[in-house]
Amino acid sequence: MRWIVALLVTAFACTGDIGEPLDRDPDDPRRDPLPGESAPLDPLVRRLTTDELVNTVRDVIGVELSADEIALLPVDRPLEGFVNIASGQTVLPEHVLAYSRLAEAIVANPAFDAFLDRHASCRDRSCADELVANAGAVLFRRPLDTEERSDFGALFDAVDAEGVSFEQSAEAVIRAMLQSPQFLYLLQDETVGDETRVLGGYEMASRLSYALWASAPDRDLYDAAAAGELDEAEGVREQVRRMLADSERIDGVARRFMLDWGRLASLPDDDGLRAELVQTATAYYAAQVAEGADLFDLFDDGKAFLTPALAERYGVEPAGEGVREYDVRGLVGRGGLLTQPGIVAGMTNSDGGEIVARGLFLQSQLFCGETPDPPASLQDEIDEFIAEQPADASARQIAETRLMRRECGACHSQFDPLAYGFEHLDFRGAFRTEDEFGNAVTVDGWIPGRHTDSGDDEPYVDFGQYMDRLADNARVRECLTRRQAEYAIGSTLGELQHAQVVEIAEQVAERGGDFTALIEAIATHDLFRTTRVVEP
Repeated sequence: MRWIVALLVTAFACTGDIGEPLDRDPDDPRRDPLPGESAPLDPLVRRLTTDELVNTVRDVIGVELSADEIALLPVDRPLEGFVNIASGQTVLPEHVLAYSRLAEAIVANPAFDAFLDRHASCRDRSCADELVANAGAVLFRRPLDTEERSDFGALFDAVDAEGVSFEQSAEAVIRAMLQSPQFLYLLQDETVGDETRVLGGYEMASRLSYALWASAPDRDLYDAAAAGELDEAEGVREQVRRMLADSERIDGVARRFMLDWGRLASLPDDDGLRAELVQTATAYYAAQVAEGADLFDLFDDGKAFLTPALAERYGVEPAGEGVREYDVRGLVGRGGLLTQPGIVAGMTNSDGGEIVARGLFLQSQLFCGETPDPPASLQDEIDEFIAEQPADASARQIAETRLMRRECGACHSQFDPLAYGFEHLDFRGAFRTEDEFGNAVTVDGWIPGRHTDSGDDEPYVDFGQYMDRLADNARVRECLTRRQAEYAIGSTLGELQHAQVVEIAEQVAERGGDFTALIEAIATHDLFRTTRVVEP
């Protein structure tokens, strides 16, 4: 009886995954969406990441924070996929203390004096209101309202009444602004009214600047917001094209995206290769972005970015020091996004065994599917299964045996086969023909039907055919679009946004599939430009 209950629990746990809506009352806001249904996202309240905060202080105030000052901030963790996803962010007492110390360091920096000169035309009380309005506008990324001007003006007056200098009063005001939610968070109005509203110009300016540059809006974006140009999709498109021309900033954002998407931040460093794995994987993606490559066709492009140490493991002759691009089109099973050593390391860096970890990674990052953890009631069966396996069994043999167990196969059949094609690469991306026990590796397998356009399993005989299948898979295109949109918006997307993601993916494919087409399609779509209105 216990075995039957466990099987039923497992089967039920695997039926509520993406793409299988349950039958619920259509008026129930908690129900799964109907086919083709979409909904706007809730208003955003998102903390600036460490990178964004550092960039903002540099670009707005002109102060370069030191490594010791940056180290005051707790490390950002990608708890919901990316470090900038609002629902995955934490705010700890350590953040509050760090913000206070950083504010002190910023106003004490010699470069801060130039910031005061830019925003106040004199250094006496008569310019206090001017300073509050001008400095507040760039720090809060929008004009201050009447109450804010009054409050910060009162703070200036209170400090000034102590008989201190203009500079000291100004420093007190700026310290307060730097620790306020209006500076530390990206905030959107919670206007009551119709079901959906288009973001205001200043909200759009901030959304664009942090999506593309990971920093505050520049003067052109402010001017476009003030002129109402960001209220229309064409005005947004013009700004996107201008911003994409800043290759240095785009490079940084592309690398940050790949750092999180590839789950590189948590790689262990037992062999001293962690830094090289991260550098090469992020350099690969940044180069494809810069070259205008079709981002839906990176699975078999025949390129690898390697250091000398990684090149030797990859099976190619090192061409020189540092990170270099290698043409590996003549090497079977190598080249493309998913065989970059850092990406292989990222997809393998998890508990549960090589095939399980890789399968779950690929299901999540290529197909946007989710599988719940196994029920606690199955732990005894899992432990028993592990103990039964021969010590020299290959990962593939263990996986195939696991699929034959009904209490395991219900879930594992959804993601284990996705990993079979990568058996020729070890946990650091080095090429191999045998595993550590001398078992010959095999790379044939199939894409489970729940991940295919036809709904049927799609077999592949080798790695090359597998990559061709992925490149042609509409669900992969939609998932890559969804992940990039989540990163750009700073919010997770669900089935109520699925129809919108499909629209964006189709637009991107029609426009050539490169990074410019991807960002333009996302930034001009209602998914990016609108928000749900809060009920009264």
